[in-house]
Amino acid sequence: MSLLEPTASGIEPLAYQLICSLLPALRNRQGQVEDSVDRAMLVLCSHLSTHFEKPAPCEALQTEKAPCEKIALSPWQERRAKEMMASHMDRGLSIAQIASECSLSRSHFSRAFKKNTGVSPRDWFLQMRLDKAKHLLTETQLTISRISLDCGFADQSHFTRVFTRVIGLTPFSWRRSLPVASRRAS
Repeated sequence: MSLLEPTASGIEPLAYQLICSLLPALRNRQGQVEDSVDRAMLVLCSHLSTHFEKPAPCEALQTEKAPCEKIALSPWQERRAKEMMASHMDRGLSIAQIASECSLSRSHFSRAFKKNTGVSPRDWFLQMRLDKAKHLLTETQLTISRISLDCGFADQSHFTRVFTRVIGLTPFSWRRSLPVASRRAS
């Protein structure tokens, strides 16, 4: 196991070792141990900030009332948000749930996601669902009703309204417009 892999308790072994090395010194509280505590704390803080850095609160980044420029997701937050959306396409998932998983408020997450991707989390999620629907319409003979449910829409009517608004054709018309060779039987 690597020193950077989380243990069963969720703490990396290196971080755990650093914390354990601090305990005896903190219990003794003698003057000569303060240097070793300071060194261990610096190493621990450096390690944690390198591997688990989260953006500082926006207010801390502002100088002279300048607008906050630091509204972006860290790579792990963007990856986690996209993973959650991909794995929940067939069922409900709220922006608040994704934001919570990324340790952000709903509004901050929405702004940061849009800054990273250029689209809102809602639009990103909708586009993923529509891409899956187009794939199923192309590659399978599933009914439009079944596809609508597999892609997380409330019903066929809702799916048809959204698909038509975004794509410009009903799912049935879109499927029919495909060349016969690209339509596969399942």
